[in-house]
Amino acid sequence: MEKLKELAQEFIDDRDRSLRLVREIESILIVEFLETDLYEALAEAVSLYCPGGNLPYFSESDMKNALQEALGLSPST
Repeated sequence: MEKLKELAQEFIDDRDRSLRLVREIESILIVEFLETDLYEALAEAVSLYCPGGNLPYFSESDMKNALQEALGLSPST
């Protein structure tokens, strides 16, 4: 869970909004959290993330919101 939160915090803090980072988050979700509520909460967002994308894709803002909501994180100060 610590690595997942660390990667999510990078995204939330706008240090890395890359597709590569989100794919790494997705990989952790699949390996460690498959069939959990956390996986269910983030599966759609990580699979449809597209920086700068429009519906039906998740934008950077949508992804940030999904991570914050699912993991209870907020931007670092």
